[in-house]
Amino acid sequence: MNTVTPDVLAVANASSRRLRELLHAPDILVMPGAYDVLSARLFESMGFPAIQGTSGGINAVYGLHDEELLGLERTASIYHEIAAAVSVPVNADGEKGYGGPEQIPETVRQYVSAGLAGMNLEDSDYHTRGTPMRLVPQDAAVAKIKAVMDTKRELGSEFFLNARVDVFGAVSDHREGMAVAIERGNAYAEAGADCIFILRPGDRSVIETLVREIKAPLSVLAGPDTPPIPELADIGVARVSYGASFSRVAITAVARLANELLTGGDPRSILSDAMPRDQYLKLLRDHL
Repeated sequence: MNTVTPDVLAVANASSRRLRELLHAPDILVMPGAYDVLSARLFESMGFPAIQGTSGGINAVYGLHDEELLGLERTASIYHEIAAAVSVPVNADGEKGYGGPEQIPETVRQYVSAGLAGMNLEDSDYHTRGTPMRLVPQDAAVAKIKAVMDTKRELGSEFFLNARVDVFGAVSDHREGMAVAIERGNAYAEAGADCIFILRPGDRSVIETLVREIKAPLSVLAGPDTPPIPELADIGVARVSYGASFSRVAITAVARLANELLTGGDPRSILSDAMPRDQYLKLLRDHL
């Protein structure tokens, strides 16, 4: 069992409180997806007040699919490095919690020990890659959330929970899943979640309905078809993140330069567009 020291708990609690303040501030909270220390330090240097960890991006760094393949201990260690490298709150991707309600307490303890402000927690079930997404029963999802709350009380932790509703990943049409998404969102909020996080949120009309009907701050995982940030703010969305989009954009840039070299092209225009060396070096530290 992971033990959380008082000093570590105090730092983590301060981050949790700050994250909650940002969530309830008048402006929408935009959280970029860090996949390593360098990306986290970049986001902080640009002025983002909080950072979201992306499980998809972190796993991709190791050439792995986004399926908890790194395991809890290694993932918590990576998040510890990220959180220690920045001064703003870091909210981890807790994925499915690394097990059921019985495993959740250890997940929370490890993440609090890593100095994290909070985590996301999905309500989809484990399934073979390539097969349709399915949800855990609602009572099982609520049991996981209650396990988070019980562990927080035991630790004296203020850990932030962003409960993800994956209904729209398991149905073919948003209208088909709307009632279930609203029911689950409200159940998770009642169980203690700070924020309700919607996977594949759909268009403006879908998001407007969710904001209106779910009695908690709403977060969306944005994609290419999601309304832009000013429109999300106008709708009343409290928080938006972009998941593994940052790591995908980064590897696309790497592929572009590599392709120029592979095909005998001229890389000079690409290199001239790169971040200036002095700006790049400012993101680096002199010690671990």
